[in-house]
Amino acid sequence: MKIIPKEDLIVRESMSLFFGGGEIWFEQLDALSIHKDIILDKFMKDMETIKRPSSPALIGINLDETFVNKEIADTIISNLSQASQFVRKVVFVGLDSKGKKQMKKSIDNNLVPIRFVYTFINDYELAKEWLVNIE
Repeated sequence: MKIIPKEDLIVRESMSLFFGGGEIWFEQLDALSIHKDIILDKFMKDMETIKRPSSPALIGINLDETFVNKEIADTIISNLSQASQFVRKVVFVGLDSKGKKQMKKSIDNNLVPIRFVYTFINDYELAKEWLVNIE
């Protein structure tokens, strides 16, 4: 993964979008490189939206070109599991093998049971289809 200096980062807005008859929340944490403080700040701010009853229950988390360590994975998983009354399905997009392994470890070791269905997909379009069950 290419390390991007903080001053060159482009922090994209997360968004809700309609797709295939459903509404998806796409958490944009991609291309944030190794900048843990920016990743965690953005995610925690966006969790306020995810926790709203009016927010989509289908969540895509784009982590392409973002380094996922234990703290990041634990934060994402623990917050999603605590908001599970609002979250039904989660797809993690663009994780490399180390990030995927760390995320699985956090899921396995999470204190609160995971009540949402999740998967790992590297293709953004396939991820949207999985969330709304287009086959």
